[in-house]
Amino acid sequence: MLRQLRLEESLFRANAENWAIVNDGAPRTAIVLGISGKPHRLIDVAAAHRDDLLVIKRFSGGGTVVVDANTQLVSLVMNAEAVAPTPLFPHPLMQWTVGLYKGMNTCETSNAGVFRDVPNWRLHQNDYVVEVSDVPSVDERVAKKILKVGGNAQSISKTRFVHHTSFLWDFDEENMSRYLAVPEKQPAYRENRPHGAFLAPLSRFVRDRNLMRDRLPGALRALGLVVEEASVADAEAAARAGSSENSNSHRSTAVVDLEKALTMDKDARAPTVPDG
Repeated sequence: MLRQLRLEESLFRANAENWAIVNDGAPRTAIVLGISGKPHRLIDVAAAHRDDLLVIKRFSGGGTVVVDANTQLVSLVMNAEAVAPTPLFPHPLMQWTVGLYKGMNTCETSNAGVFRDVPNWRLHQNDYVVEVSDVPSVDERVAKKILKVGGNAQSISKTRFVHHTSFLWDFDEENMSRYLAVPEKQPAYRENRPHGAFLAPLSRFVRDRNLMRDRLPGALRALGLVVEEASVADAEAAARAGSSENSNSHRSTAVVDLEKALTMDKDARAPTVPDG
């Protein structure tokens, strides 16, 4: 997760190409905070420190997430021209991604969205959700509820943006409860529900775990983009080349110093470990 976020930040700040980065699972469980996140208000710092959990402060805004082997991570690092005429502002960019993930069906373009055949998949209050109305009575806590399957964060400059999403192929409800606080600021539709009643795994609605990998290239092409496959090594080489040419580029992504955070108050922002 740390490697991916550092790659994305370098491509965003010091590269001029368009990238779609797909990562099917983080091998190590980690917590990711937004750039202005205050650890004590978002996570159980003592529990994370006790369990030697990796906590990362990313370079973008947005909420706090637990990522693990069942989190599917998709990041779009693109120029303004790639989404024109969509303006580079958070809400219009979110709306543009609906075409990518849900698809469009017009006389010119057939529906090629990644989740085109998932009923009731949609964007709702900046989250990707599925509305469930026909659940068994034994699961009353989610009856007729909107369930979150993917969360988003963005970083936007004058000519370039990052839109990254953590899709929950599955999740460990116990880990969510152990490490994450119920956020003080939350979308209205959450209705103070605990994590297990607010979230849903994509595997509940999609049979094939490879759906994202298999459909994303076609969904990008349907939006007028030219797609070429690249390896992680290719992306990291491009990031290094851009960084060496742009000596003014900086990096905000960092590991949170949990031991130091334990001594700080609830309104303190995340202290970080110096790069070694």
